[in-house]
Amino acid sequence: MDSRQVVLLLIALTGAAVGSAPVQAQVDQSVLAQRILGSDIDERTEALEQAGRLRPQDTGPELRTALIRALERAGQVRAQRYHASLRGEALQPLEDGEFILRVSRVVAELRDPRAIPALIGALGTGFGVTRALVAFGEEATPALLAAVNSPETSHYVVADALVVFRFLVEGAGPHRLSAATVHEIQRATKQLLTGRSYFTTLWKAIDLALALRDAELRRIVQSIASDRRQVVERGIEDPEIVELTQRQAAERLAGVPPKPAWHSPRARGDDGPAMIIKPR
Repeated sequence: MDSRQVVLLLIALTGAAVGSAPVQAQVDQSVLAQRILGSDIDERTEALEQAGRLRPQDTGPELRTALIRALERAGQVRAQRYHASLRGEALQPLEDGEFILRVSRVVAELRDPRAIPALIGALGTGFGVTRALVAFGEEATPALLAAVNSPETSHYVVADALVVFRFLVEGAGPHRLSAATVHEIQRATKQLLTGRSYFTTLWKAIDLALALRDAELRRIVQSIASDRRQVVERGIEDPEIVELTQRQAAERLAGVPPKPAWHSPRARGDDGPAMIIKPR
């Protein structure tokens, strides 16, 4: 075989390898998608780790759909267990209790609007979910409002949804919220401030109320800070928690900033988009 034939052969082999790469990648992602939705915990864990190593732009539609569906399922199980605990039912340990944490991190990095409902169901599992929803801005607010306004939503999801709202009101989102959306957030906040709620929900509602700079909401927070009966009427009876609630209301009225605060992810040491709130 002369040198010309060798060159032609090498070109042909290289072309074949390049042509088969996308097909192989597609097959691999299809397998990953099946395993992520499968029942084998070890296979699912390994597939999720492999999916997490892919860049979001390299994650194909089938794998994206599987990841979002897996997070939805995990959120549904979480909600079912929450309501079972409220009914006083004994809960069996989860076979893979950390799965929702791992899959939520991967889905959050996709920045896929179809994942908004699934991410809302995962609120309370880490700041990455909160940050991902903030990045969607107003696009995420209808589903967030639906969750906050629903009596079926767990208190930890509601509490973190209020944190998302506060960040958006403070200016952490990609765009300023519309007046109509701010009005709906004010309505939801008033309902949570005046109704019976879990204490952490009330605390986050107080933080949001002051961030909204609404006179009526501020007066409600003032009544909570000054009159312990206002706290008790909201379903909080433990004297220590009543005192903590009043103290938080007083601190927010005095200008003490709420936590968590929105800082540059670089300062926290993670890999999210760097956004720092600046006064407007």
